[in-house]
Amino acid sequence: MRDAGALGPPGTAAFDGLALLGPPEGSTVLISGATGGVGAIAVQLAAARGARVIATAKPGSESGFVSALTDAEVTVIDHTQDMTAQIRTAWTRCCTSPATWPNSPRSPATAAPSPPP
Repeated sequence: MRDAGALGPPGTAAFDGLALLGPPEGSTVLISGATGGVGAIAVQLAAARGARVIATAKPGSESGFVSALTDAEVTVIDHTQDMTAQIRTAWTRCCTSPATWPNSPRSPATAAPSPPP
């Protein structure tokens, strides 16, 4: 055997999760816990599929670790701060113009289902 590899449980979880989600090329994926085993592999797999990646990590070495996982651009946000504001900023930079962001049907502000009447 010349080459071999294994994903192990974290790789399988990341692969299965992205396969279930099925993000098309050019879509945006938020990966929470990007410094863990599943998250780190999910960042790489999502980027390899052509998705824009927004990932959570602490600033400093953890943020650097996530950024170095792939050659693709990864927007890293600090999960210890206001994540909603950071996601809005990241979304605005990568996905739509600031004027249309709140009206986007896939934005975090409008993605949640409406409560029952």
